Amino acid sequence: MRVVGFLALLWINHTLAAPVQVQHQGLTLNGNFIQADSSQSNLIFLIVHGTWAHQGMEIITSLQELLDESGFDSLAITLSLGVNDRKGFLQCESPITANHGNAAAEINRWVEYLESRSRQIVVVGHSRGGNQVALFNRAFPNQAVTHLVLIAPMSWNEKQSARLYEEKFGVSLAQVLQHATASQGQMIRADLLKCSDLEVLASSFVSYYGTEPNRNTPELLQSADRPVLVFQGSEDALATGYRSQIALVKSNSLVEDYWIDGAGHFFRDLYADELVQYMLEWLL
Repeated sequence: MRVVGFLALLWINHTLAAPVQVQHQGLTLNGNFIQADSSQSNLIFLIVHGTWAHQGMEIITSLQELLDESGFDSLAITLSLGVNDRKGFLQCESPITANHGNAAAEINRWVEYLESRSRQIVVVGHSRGGNQVALFNRAFPNQAVTHLVLIAPMSWNEKQSARLYEEKFGVSLAQVLQHATASQGQMIRADLLKCSDLEVLASSFVSYYGTEPNRNTPELLQSADRPVLVFQGSEDALATGYRSQIALVKSNSLVEDYWIDGAGHFFRDLYADELVQYMLEWLL
């Protein structure tokens, strides 16, 4: 193992794997860069995980491995979620300061990092990360990014969100949102996502349950200004919201959706192979 600066470089089967870090708004952000043994093109893939996950979860490592086997470099990142030098899954532990919309600026920070390599960047996001990639695209029109790939991106509906929250936690989402909106800048106690009775920053709670930032990916795709490929699995129950709004997606000729028969939300095993194969055909 050789150490160059803060990078520990590890050679595996002639592939260079390197943990990388960048600084962003006082936080250290982590990523995992894989340089293929023989790069096939000028493309490099920037990969974003889903809800409170990290760069080492199964679907992310599968994508990196398959891209490496096909001769393509990739960088998988771990969003900070408000935590310095974050590693692993974010747990149900107080305090929570994660903000859904902050991911867009962090993705852009990593795009800036990759720009120095003079590459064409394809930004890939899974689940909530797919929505955050769409938010990045709206906020940062970076010309180095040529394509977006969204894998089972989240959809959102205000009424459904309120109903599911009350069913899960037994309290009115409207009441909690009202309290959080009136408590901006303060910590509150609230139920959040999969977690009960947390100390959470009020603005963080609003970012996960309010109307902004826009967490309804089909709506964001209406105005996408660069080519977007959306993958959905036929067996993914979370794809219902996307399917019900397919007319919004098809209103933009730059967006293509591709359904993988039999795949669930995480595109395991051979479904990941099909995903990467079609993605590369679409790009090349």
